[in-house]
Amino acid sequence: MSDQIREQELPGIGRRYSVQAEGGEVSVVIHHSGRRDVYLSDPSSRRPPAVATLSDDQARRLGAVLAGAYFQPTLTRHIEAVVGGLLIDWVTVAGDSPGAGRSIADLQVRRQTRMTIVAILRGDDAIVVPEPTEVLEAGDRVVIVGRPEDLDGFVRHVAG
Repeated sequence: MSDQIREQELPGIGRRYSVQAEGGEVSVVIHHSGRRDVYLSDPSSRRPPAVATLSDDQARRLGAVLAGAYFQPTLTRHIEAVVGGLLIDWVTVAGDSPGAGRSIADLQVRRQTRMTIVAILRGDDAIVVPEPTEVLEAGDRVVIVGRPEDLDGFVRHVAG
């Protein structure tokens, strides 16, 4: 998943901004009129992209929400909680994640990432303190504990 926003000039229309997200690609076309079209496309699906059209005012209000003007998370960049320098976070395992279909032991999570998997949320079930033989499945939400600086390595190694 890339954090980079790509920009494209659309002659006679406006500009397009795109970013790769977990559920697919999110694109915003800003028309010269101020109207915004927001597209969510999933490259693994044959369905056309979902589209929402926002007025200039609606787009600015939504932008303020996304920027944290109404609610500011405790910390940013994927960090959900830090207690005494200890990070508690979770990531979702996608079908194409390096960890999908592999056990915690096979991935050598602690050795390779210095993070510990403390729970796996699978559907309505919670596997608390999973055994090393537990195999991660697509759609699992993996709860991890470790140092904040090790999070990116865990995401690359397990979630992709």
